[in-house]
Amino acid sequence: MIETAVEEFLRYNAPIQSAARIAKEDLEIGGQRIAEGQRVTLMLGAANRDPERFSNPDRLDITREDNRHLSFGFGSHFCLGSALARVEGQIVIGTVVQRWPGIQLADYDFEWRYNPSFRSLITLPVAY
Repeated sequence: MIETAVEEFLRYNAPIQSAARIAKEDLEIGGQRIAEGQRVTLMLGAANRDPERFSNPDRLDITREDNRHLSFGFGSHFCLGSALARVEGQIVIGTVVQRWPGIQLADYDFEWRYNPSFRSLITLPVAY
């Protein structure tokens, strides 16, 4: 279950929240006209919570099977380090739950690092 859990953690709280791109051609998305050469900011974190793509998108579900999220980008901008990041997450989380099987969150009042593009915690209080 560790693989699906890591994918769900990535979808639920993507480490990269946004990415900037330049439109290659004129297009329209959701009724909004975008001109060739215009800078566009993609909100990856919001896309990972799209209710048209994910059922119960605001629910953390580590058993979620169909979990093709955008946390590592897409296409030519897909993160080259994604495979390593996934394996590292699987090793760390797997090791923690094996070593401390009763581990749980000590507090739900997380302290987030302020950065509009990158999502990361300052602290994560746990009890075991």
